[in-house]
Amino acid sequence: MKWTIQRKFVVGYFILFTLAAFIVDQVMKDSMEANSQVMIANEVTKLQHTTREHIKQFALIHPPQADLFAEYGSTIAQELSRLHTQSVAVYDTEGLFLYEAIAMEEPLLVENQTYQVNVEGNPTSELAVAFKNQSAFTRVNVAGGNLVYFSYPLYMHDQFYGVLRFTGDYTNLFAANDKVLASFRVLIICLFVGVFLISFLLTRQIIKPLLRLTAATRKVAAGDYGVEVQVKTKDELEMLATSFNDMQQNIQRQIEMLEREKDKVVQAEKSRTSFFNNVTHELKTPLATISGYAQIIGEQDFNDPVFLQKATRKIRSESERLNRMVIELIELSKREVAPRLKKREAVQLLPLVMSISEDMALKAGQRQMTIDVTGEDIIVDGNRDEWRQVFSNLLDNAVKYGVSGTEIVVAMEKEMIRVTNDSEPVSEQIALHAFEPFIHTKGKGSSGLGLAICQQIVTRHDGIIAFDYEDGRVTVSICFPI
Repeated sequence: MKWTIQRKFVVGYFILFTLAAFIVDQVMKDSMEANSQVMIANEVTKLQHTTREHIKQFALIHPPQADLFAEYGSTIAQELSRLHTQSVAVYDTEGLFLYEAIAMEEPLLVENQTYQVNVEGNPTSELAVAFKNQSAFTRVNVAGGNLVYFSYPLYMHDQFYGVLRFTGDYTNLFAANDKVLASFRVLIICLFVGVFLISFLLTRQIIKPLLRLTAATRKVAAGDYGVEVQVKTKDELEMLATSFNDMQQNIQRQIEMLEREKDKVVQAEKSRTSFFNNVTHELKTPLATISGYAQIIGEQDFNDPVFLQKATRKIRSESERLNRMVIELIELSKREVAPRLKKREAVQLLPLVMSISEDMALKAGQRQMTIDVTGEDIIVDGNRDEWRQVFSNLLDNAVKYGVSGTEIVVAMEKEMIRVTNDSEPVSEQIALHAFEPFIHTKGKGSSGLGLAICQQIVTRHDGIIAFDYEDGRVTVSICFPI
């Protein structure tokens, strides 16, 4: 048997409603029982008070010679039975049965009348409790109704006179409770049938669109994206059908996008391979130079002071270049692993750029170049050392690749800094990929990683860096949030 949603819902609802109905019925029954006990307790308390007052008045009118119950017990029992329509039994202070008046107008009391005995022979507990100076009542279910036995000790003027035991018919009270419970159960059954029918119809209305959606889903899984589901219920099912139709259109777009992303991944893999090859080549070049010179000067018959001096300078130069390259590779790798800034502060860029320009002035002067810083101060949130590295690299590149005897201009605007210098012709390949590692490493002692590191730092600061070449001038622009 296939457990469809409708069958699960109906069976689950049936079990849940049945349990709920049983629990509610039990709670209702217990509540009414407790309420009946409270009502009986209130009635017997009132009965105790009124009968005691009646006996006090009787004792004033008929003062006893010695024992009130022994002399007038039968009279008192008959009067109380007549007044309260209950059977009344009288016991003396020793627990001996004296007299009982039966309410003849109450058939249930007459039918269930038993011969009264002394307190030791009575099976009900309330009589024994009464001789312990406490009032108590006992409910007994009999054929045709319910009886309540109530006993209390009679004290007047701090003197114990005996115990009175009342037998009352409370059939009507419990019959009313049973009638209320029966009506409540009928109501529960009617609610169950009504809700069950409504739930059955609602589930049918829900299942039909779901079946159509299931069939459409199978078609989509098979590659058919032209199917469209029409549901006009003006509820969540219609929203689901609309979303399903939108999903089909999005799937096709996502497939096309995945194809494009696949091409990007392939291109990224090619770039990674190229980067690895370039790193290998760039590290191998200075090592080959150092190794070559070292082999020559290490020969036993070598004796050329001039060549030795040249080799020493070349080995030192290539070693420094190799050292810079390794350090920059390490910095590049560290920033890729930890792209978020750990230390932030308010950085004033104008004093920082002015300081770097002064440091670069000597190097620029060797090529008859000047550095001019214009504009107003800009304050950014970031890392001062990293911003110093950015502008040091940019000005170093401007000096290194600029035209001798020209001016380098650093223009500071509201949300942008531009570093501009005259330059020898820059190929389109280099201009388009200026921030890729090792894109331009020939000559000038460059490691080819400076602009790549600048781009990483600017990106870490939520900024944008751009490289432009036009009419013999190179401009590197940095846009960043204030």
